[in-house]
Amino acid sequence: MTIQKVEVIDVEAETPGEVSGSAVVVTVAADNGTADTQSLDSAVVTLDAQDGEVGIGTTAGDPAPLTGSLEPGKSATGRYVFMLGSAAGRDVSVSVNYAAGEPVAIFTGKIS
Repeated sequence: MTIQKVEVIDVEAETPGEVSGSAVVVTVAADNGTADTQSLDSAVVTLDAQDGEVGIGTTAGDPAPLTGSLEPGKSATGRYVFMLGSAAGRDVSVSVNYAAGEPVAIFTGKIS
């Protein structure tokens, strides 16, 4: 798994209970370097700010999570959107787990 891009956007609430405001889009790439087909249906991506604020997943901002099966030698891209107040310039951690029981990859850095 790799993080291809992390960017700040403003989203408009689309469903009841959502709010408009600052959000972070995390684009994740999965590459299958094994000889077996891998399921991406249980992939989990989370975002946390260094100060402890948790990014809240939202359906606003056109998320497109990883899903389906990934054939050997193939790659797929997922887009995850998280509400995070005053997102620009914050230090964050992104955790990625493509399947239950598999290792969790943690990426850290500053949102530009």
